Amino acid sequence: MVRILLALAFGLAFGIEGMTLIRSFLIDQEEDSTEQTVDSRPVLREGDLLVPALAPSVRVHRLRVRAYQDEWTFALTARPDSLADQSYTVTFDRLALDGGAELISAPSHTWPPTDTASFTASWTLPVGQRPASVTITASTPLTADSTATTTRTVDLGHVPVRQQ
Repeated sequence: MVRILLALAFGLAFGIEGMTLIRSFLIDQEEDSTEQTVDSRPVLREGDLLVPALAPSVRVHRLRVRAYQDEWTFALTARPDSLADQSYTVTFDRLALDGGAELISAPSHTWPPTDTASFTASWTLPVGQRPASVTITASTPLTADSTATTTRTVDLGHVPVRQQ
C-alpha cells in the first residue's frame, strides 16, 4: 500500500512538473513569434543618459510622480555631467500616458557651455494616470553652420508615486 501511495505521489509531482515544462516551452515559442513584430524600447531610469548617441552627456537625475488631492504631477529632472565648451538643448516633445493620452507641452532647456545646473520638466497628469513614455529631442552645435540633432522615444517603466 505504501509503495502504491509513493508511486502516485511521485508520479503526480513529475507529471505536473513535466506539463509545466512543456507548456512554458510552447508559450515561450509563441511569445517569440509575436515579439518580433513589436518594437521594444529602452526603459529610462535615474542615472541613464537621455540621448546616448549625442555628446556631451546629460543624465536623468530624478523621475517622480507627485500626487496631490486633485492633481498628479510628473517631474523629470536632467543634469549634464560636463558640457565642456558646447551648448546642449533638450526638448521633451511628447509624454505618453498609460491610458493612451499624450501631453505635448514640450518643455525645453538649453545649457550654455560649462553649465551643469539641473533642469526639471513637469506635466500635470489626470488623476490616477502614470507616464508611459517620453520623446526626447536633443541638439548640440557641431560647427558654426551645423547642429547634431537626435530624437529618441523611451519607456519610463514604473515611476514611483509620492503622496503629498
